[in-house]
Amino acid sequence: MGMPYGPGLGALYALPMSNTVVGGTVAPVTAYKPGTGGLPNVGTRFGAQAR
Repeated sequence: MGMPYGPGLGALYALPMSNTVVGGTVAPVTAYKPGTGGLPNVGTRFGAQAR
């Protein structure tokens, strides 16, 4: 697998818990990308606070 959006920027994908259990509701995955949706493109550690 490659790195989405290149090795410099990266991306964070949030998988809903319901997608991981048998019989759970399939919900869309959320993608967070630097420089989109109000997220800074440079100057911060993108994803450092993801939990």
